[in-house]
This record gives sequence, structure tokens and C-alpha cells, in this order.
Amino acid sequence: METPVKHHVYRSGEGTNVGAIGLGIYTRLTGADTKGAYSLFEYVVPPNLGGPPTHIHSREDELFTCVQGRVVVELDGEEHVLGPGDSLLMPRGVPHMFHNPFDEETRVVAVVSPPGLENYYQALSELPPGPRDMKLVAEIMVRHGLSLQKKP
Repeated sequence: METPVKHHVYRSGEGTNVGAIGLGIYTRLTGADTKGAYSLFEYVVPPNLGGPPTHIHSREDELFTCVQGRVVVELDGEEHVLGPGDSLLMPRGVPHMFHNPFDEETRVVAVVSPPGLENYYQALSELPPGPRDMKLVAEIMVRHGLSLQKKP
């Protein structure tokens, strides 16, 4: 008999913070926690943060739900502003990025399916402190099925 997934209430800011690129990334659920169904994150985006560069996931779909503040998501060249309660699906293979140009903190809950993005964030968090060695970042991205979008 298979062991059921254990239930737990996750409060805002709870989880393992594997912060990268200047924002808080709280891993709430991993693929191991959900028996391979999905992973769950909370992104805490400080005011006026530029966010990650435009990138592509080859393996995962991401569903963003803004729960506090506002966030700008650029998806396949189209800009969307999400406010509390708004959601946006970012399918794998589609270039996207997000940032918070506003004067208030933003919180986004992200469901990622299939899971695995937690391994990427963990690898980034293990890089030496200080200025990012972009060659190492690029190697980690490739290993986890991510790529930066090439500028036209």
C-alpha cells in the first residue's frame, strides 16, 4: 500500500529559502513531497527588483499566482501585470521573465510541473557568495534544462 502524501499548512515565508538573484525563493513542496506530481514555491520579490533575464524552461510548465503586490511578467514578448489573485500559465518552451518595478514587495506562489526546478534553485544557492560567475550559472542552467533567450 502506498503511503499518502502528508498534509501540512504552509505559511507565507515558510519553506527552505534557496534565494537567488536577489529574491527570496521558498521551496514549499518538492517532487519527493508530491510523489513526482509538481513542486511548489513562494517567490518574495523586493520592490524595484529587475528579476531574472528572459529564459526558457524545456522541462517544466510554471503557473504563477500573485498573492501580494503586483508583478510584471513578460511571456513570449507580451507584458502582463498580475495583481493579487491573478494567475498566469507559462508553458515550457516559451520565453519569459518577471520583475517588480513597483514600490511594494510582491509575493508569487508558483506551481511547477513536472517537479525538478527545486534542484536548479538548490544548485544556484550552492554557488560561492559574491558576484555570480555566469559561466557556472550557464552550466547549471543547461544541466537543469533551462536556457537564456538569445537577443535578436
